[in-house]
Amino acid sequence: MTDSWRVQMVREHIATENRHDTAAMLATLVDEDPVRDEISGKLYQGQSEVAARYEELWRAFPDFTVTPTALHDSGSVVVMQADYMGTHKGPYRGYQPTGRSFNVRLVVVFRFNDSHITSETIYMDLAGQLRQLGLLKE
Repeated sequence: MTDSWRVQMVREHIATENRHDTAAMLATLVDEDPVRDEISGKLYQGQSEVAARYEELWRAFPDFTVTPTALHDSGSVVVMQADYMGTHKGPYRGYQPTGRSFNVRLVVVFRFNDSHITSETIYMDLAGQLRQLGLLKE
């Protein structure tokens, strides 16, 4: 079975994130795309805020990788389950680098218009990530 154009767009969006290609990543989004980090409650509105968010992640985790493990297209929404991993080499959420790696499960809900991603809502295990990085004790 062939992926829908929405699933293909999510795959391309993730590939651009994994390449740390800001311009190509932003091209998959509408100009004022909101990215909502449900863990921190932060909303990144507009391409400059979205770009700054990803560039901060890429500096903190230069080997940042998201690997989709499941994609479900419901028509106007694609839900992605993925493995998210990286090594802490730069400042992250106010924490100095530990040099330690993490691998956590991530769920992202992508919404669409006729040709682009219109929003991306991220759900992840931040406590698990911080524990693996040595920043949160059991």
